Amino acid sequence: MKVTTEKLPKSLLAVEIELDKAQLEKGLDRAARRLSQKVNVPGFRKGKAPRFIIENYFGRDALMEEASEDLINNSFKAALEQEGIDPIGPASLDHVISSDPFTFRVNVPVAPTITLPAYRAIRVERAIEPVTDEMLSRSLDALRDKHVVLKELDEPRPAQQGDQLTVRLESIVDGEPLEERQEGEEVAENPLVLEPGRVVDELYQGLLGANVGDKLEIAATMPEDHQSEQVRGKQVTFKVDVTGMQERMLPEWEDLPSLEAFEGSIDELREKTFKELEDAARQVAERDTLDSYLEQLVAQTEYDLPDVLIENQASDMLHEQSAQFERYGITLEQMLQYRGKTPDEAVAELLPDAERQLKTTLALQNLVRSESLVISEDEIDNEVARMVLDYAEDERGNVGQMLASQYRGSVASVVLDRKLRERLLAIARGAAPELATSDENTAAAEPTASDERADSSTDAATAVASEMSAEVSEQKAEVSEQK
Repeated sequence: MKVTTEKLPKSLLAVEIELDKAQLEKGLDRAARRLSQKVNVPGFRKGKAPRFIIENYFGRDALMEEASEDLINNSFKAALEQEGIDPIGPASLDHVISSDPFTFRVNVPVAPTITLPAYRAIRVERAIEPVTDEMLSRSLDALRDKHVVLKELDEPRPAQQGDQLTVRLESIVDGEPLEERQEGEEVAENPLVLEPGRVVDELYQGLLGANVGDKLEIAATMPEDHQSEQVRGKQVTFKVDVTGMQERMLPEWEDLPSLEAFEGSIDELREKTFKELEDAARQVAERDTLDSYLEQLVAQTEYDLPDVLIENQASDMLHEQSAQFERYGITLEQMLQYRGKTPDEAVAELLPDAERQLKTTLALQNLVRSESLVISEDEIDNEVARMVLDYAEDERGNVGQMLASQYRGSVASVVLDRKLRERLLAIARGAAPELATSDENTAAAEPTASDERADSSTDAATAVASEMSAEVSEQKAEVSEQK
């Protein structure tokens, strides 16, 4: 059997297989026996007609057609083994080139080819946003608001700063309500705290002095950087129906630490809150840096990906979505029916996201290997010791035992994830340690339990990296609330 291969785009390998005469004859013999068992040949019992009779009776073309599938399957498996080819998905028959000698061509998806850029030259630095007095005040105000007590008014009076109003509020933009309602549906009641900065300034000023039962129309010009694109820089008319009013009783500042179960003074609580805001701002900067670095890394990496790998990734993503919905008793079929999609259409819709996620995964897998990021047994043991501190003292023994044994691989993933993040940040800032020399790399390449764990943990590290964009958005939202 003669086998030749040709590399095609998208990590496909064209395998051309030419059978020798003996292989072809054996295949034809097997095909003749199968045909003789299927039909009655005059003068012979079923299954007893010799091959030359079968070939004369049905014709050589029919015999070749019967033999083809068996010849292709058997010789293809033998060719894979002979050439050491490891498919990563189903092969597809390109075409049969000739029947004598029997030659055919099969396209086989193989492991993708990835070429990293000069990733250590990529630089990204995001400045940490300083925590302002205003941000600190807002954060402390939010803590204090958690313990507010609402008191009904002893006697009706006009609204004043600090009150909580119950209002039916409708926003009109360009002559149309911003929120659609069914015909006859009443505007819902909502609470509104009458404090500067919590509502648009014109609305705040317009509601000061209002009474329960008042119906007001208040015009306001929205800022150009408003979070809602629908109203940015536009004139908005607020139709307000004041249906209720309560006085907000806030605790004294000196009482706030005890209400928060904090052992210390209000000044110490303020200092703790300030440090928490600093930590949050630092995390935003770090995650923004990682997110930008990964975007550049993926954009500059050269990929040769087989379509089947992307399709498998999209299918996995769909089933992950299905698993999330199943927690609420919704099946995949119900989810797709609601979306008006077939399974194939849902997978196709996920292909762009699947490709991005796959590219991130592969780039990071190669980077982990290039950086020789491995973890030691001591690092895993230290992480186990840290993790058990999150459990009650009487549970720590059993939890520690499980983490150190059946969940040891998961703990290793956590350690590698953290190490990968730290290395990426260092590279992005130009502060990464120099790579080991060739001799040291050779030593590091020797197979060890840690190396195997590092490889098996790479996907988990990549999963964290693929979530960085979402994490950055969440952190930005948290910090922006303090502004």
